[in-house]
Amino acid sequence: MARDDCPKELQKKIVRSVVEEVVVAPDEAEENLLFTIHWKGGTHTRFEMPKPPSGVGRKTSLEDVDIIRRMAGRYGDDQIARVLTKHKRRTATGKRWNVMRVASVRQRYGISGRRHATPDPEILTLARAASYGGVSDTTIRRLTDAGILEYDQVVPWAPWEIRRQDLDSEPVLSLLRGVRETGKLGLQGDRSAGQRTLFDPPHRQEQTQVS
Repeated sequence: MARDDCPKELQKKIVRSVVEEVVVAPDEAEENLLFTIHWKGGTHTRFEMPKPPSGVGRKTSLEDVDIIRRMAGRYGDDQIARVLTKHKRRTATGKRWNVMRVASVRQRYGISGRRHATPDPEILTLARAASYGGVSDTTIRRLTDAGILEYDQVVPWAPWEIRRQDLDSEPVLSLLRGVRETGKLGLQGDRSAGQRTLFDPPHRQEQTQVS
């Protein structure tokens, strides 16, 4: 029977029947690994091999690299790490994303960026736009759903990007004033404020990304 035809469980049983234990330890220079096989019956076999580099054979997911590349121009590594976490992404070694790990990937792939970005005062997140307009985030959502107020989002779960000048322009300015005075927006044919889209994270989650 060829080795490839032998079931894995049978291979393990054969090994366990002849091997007592395998001991692995680095050499003094920590450049090689020293193997000692203790065979059943009392004999021993020793050999060494080069120590593989840390993370060898593991690469950051192209999807993660794309998110980092798209966000790095506007956001800091801290915000990128939070978005990757929202996407339930992990590093090549299965660890949670943080500032240091995002920065390491940026350097490896030649992506320019910064650890902590300074917010642009002319670009507001959903929460900051609501605060600036003196209304709730639900009102801002309804205006964007109705196509009256534009917003952008680099990737899903990234902060909303709403231009301050759009909030100060008509008809948005008048509508916001009306909400503050009457408590009603009164749009015709707008979608339900509770309806979610791919680019529409819950308010509480979006707020965590506001510096």
